[in-house]
Amino acid sequence: MNNKQTPIILIGFMGTGKSTIGEYLSLAQDMSFVDLDIYIEFKEKQSIPQLFEQIGESGFRKLECKYLKECVEKYDIIATGGGVIDYSESLKILKKFKHVIWLDCDIEVIYNRIRNDAHRPNAKDKSKKQLKNLYLSRVSRYNEIAFMKVNSEKTIKDICDLITNHLSCG
Repeated sequence: MNNKQTPIILIGFMGTGKSTIGEYLSLAQDMSFVDLDIYIEFKEKQSIPQLFEQIGESGFRKLECKYLKECVEKYDIIATGGGVIDYSESLKILKKFKHVIWLDCDIEVIYNRIRNDAHRPNAKDKSKKQLKNLYLSRVSRYNEIAFMKVNSEKTIKDICDLITNHLSCG
């Protein structure tokens, strides 16, 4: 891969492996990487749950958009938050880029990965049905902007090989 193919932006519901895959892919390809949520926490000096509590989800989405704009200019690989597509300005930004990769897996797998994660305000105290409804409300937007969709139930290496091969051909 070369820099003409960047940024590579990983989208998908929480718990689908965006941060893990982004970090692995960046190391394998010697490319820069940022996890957008961690970047926001660093810049704002607050955790995502604290930001949700202080400014609400809509306030957070505006902040997320601001930092997404910064990150697409600075990094080769970006792992976004699962709800980045819920804010129309962020969706417009994402639509400008060719290499938006949707990581997806079964809702049962997602639920088992995130159900006890207190760092995810949109998952806190949610039943599997509630999470599934949130997931279903986002699927069409993920699909609308995705260059490719990858099942993230595979091994990390297999997922990264799929992405690398696809980008080399595309």
